[in-house]
Amino acid sequence: MIAGPRYVFDTGALIKLERQDRRLIRLVEHIRRGRARAVVPRVVIAEVWRGGSRQAHLARLLRLAEAPATEQLTIDELTPDRARQIGKKIGECGHDDIVDVNVALCARNQVTGAVDAVVLTADRSDILRVDPDLHPAIVDV
Repeated sequence: MIAGPRYVFDTGALIKLERQDRRLIRLVEHIRRGRARAVVPRVVIAEVWRGGSRQAHLARLLRLAEAPATEQLTIDELTPDRARQIGKKIGECGHDDIVDVNVALCARNQVTGAVDAVVLTADRSDILRVDPDLHPAIVDV
């Protein structure tokens, strides 16, 4: 098991990564070396992925999910169960952006419901509309 913090990337964080934000490049290196873990919701990838050489840093991060038997990067899939969780949360909070809701859900432990991740976002207010308790867990990028 990888020790260290767990990070959830939203679309803004991945855009900053592809624009070569030094903080995020360093973080990806920590993740690559097993010093931290990360989660990227599949819907975030769909929102940001365009392909091409300009997304080399992003592609490098996403390849970590393909490595066998590693826990460095998890892609949160939009399974039928996750879709129901998102729909339920939208009904509770009134914020209907499925990407924001999925990011917020990824910041909580699936079993205990406790906040167990740092959310890297450019949309603090949108994430807080979904889950105000994430306030101390948000890092603006």
